[in-house]
Amino acid sequence: MSAYKWFPIETIQHLNDEVYTLSFRGEFPAKPGQFYMLKINTTNDPLLGRPISVSDVDGDRIVFLIQVLGRGTAMMQSMRPGDKIGLFGPLGNGFRITEGKTALFAGTAGIAPLLYLAKNLPTKPDLYAGFRSSSYYTEEFREHVDEIYIATEDGSEGYRGYALDLLDANAYEKVYICGPMPMIVATMKKFPEANLEVSLEARMGCGFGACLSCNTRTHKGGLRICKEGPVFDAKELIL
Repeated sequence: MSAYKWFPIETIQHLNDEVYTLSFRGEFPAKPGQFYMLKINTTNDPLLGRPISVSDVDGDRIVFLIQVLGRGTAMMQSMRPGDKIGLFGPLGNGFRITEGKTALFAGTAGIAPLLYLAKNLPTKPDLYAGFRSSSYYTEEFREHVDEIYIATEDGSEGYRGYALDLLDANAYEKVYICGPMPMIVATMKKFPEANLEVSLEARMGCGFGACLSCNTRTHKGGLRICKEGPVFDAKELIL
């Protein structure tokens, strides 16, 4: 796996039982919306890297927000500062920067790629974030956004219900979205004429378009989330 470069973990921060951040130091020329493949070790167990969105780049420091979704991300959660992880990237196409008033719309760990985007937009956006229970990672946005709207399904914080109930996508020049697929589909159905830009998630084998394991249906035909995405204009997608 010569494409991977190995970096010691600088920090690991556990936000709750299943969400954590990893940071590394080095040269990381990533754009908002791009991702890296993260590989745990050189023994090929697990064999494949995990696609993880770039959450923030600050000078020579890169941060990833990760949710435990399987064995690989669980193994990374148990690692410690100084342990080395292989990084391959940046990969994919990032968000397209838009002038005017914009919104960030996140569902649970979909908040991950939106912080670096918020820091690079010409005008401070509003953040709408939905969680099952208590929120996480929203304070990192505080100085980079105008307003933060939080919704929790159990009512433990903010609005009781879904963040989609709070959003009027037609009031913005563009809404940038990342989160679970049902949330993305519901937003597209509710605001069919709005300018929505969507970051999709998928299981990936290679991360650069060779294995064709992450195709998604679009009006242009099947496109690879890792290569032509992960960011798409919502009007391109057939979901």
